[in-house]
Amino acid sequence: MRRHVILAAVVAAMAAGWVAWPSIARQAGLAGDAGAAPARAGSAAGNEGGRQWFEAVPERDAQLQRVPLTPVDSSSSAWLSMADAREHGDARTPPLQRDEARTPPTAAELADPKAYQQYQQGQQMRVLGAFADAAAAELPRLYADVERGRAAGVPEEQIAKAEEKIRRIEQQRRLILRDHPELERAAPH
Repeated sequence: MRRHVILAAVVAAMAAGWVAWPSIARQAGLAGDAGAAPARAGSAAGNEGGRQWFEAVPERDAQLQRVPLTPVDSSSSAWLSMADAREHGDARTPPLQRDEARTPPTAAELADPKAYQQYQQGQQMRVLGAFADAAAAELPRLYADVERGRAAGVPEEQIAKAEEKIRRIEQQRRLILRDHPELERAAPH
């Protein structure tokens, strides 16, 4: 019984807020003053109490544009299409790349906490080494992109952002190689 009373009070409070919205919006300066949206056709200028809550939102002078949609096969119903996508995937999605280098832990590693910790450390080292390798391979491309951007007249603040990202990638690579020198011989410079 008590839950019903609480629920009724919450519903009543929500209804009161819904009804009081236009007067609250006027008091907050959202509607009614000189900067507010002009009165809609069909509503009386002096009828401020009868305004709807959505009239308090100012209209924008945005132009609507048509955007082309992807073609949809409407020969079958939507639920059949969804069922087919669930079972066979969506042809528009890129394929997943499996991590072939990762080896799952053995039963012995799963049973022994110390062995599993060594397995996790090995996986972490593999990830760090992959980052160092990828950073070394990608940094020349990033520098070339920055130079192309300068030549194309990209604003200096955008170039500064790209250079900061490059600096942080280099810094992270240096930290990884400093903390784990065994990765340095595997990672190209």
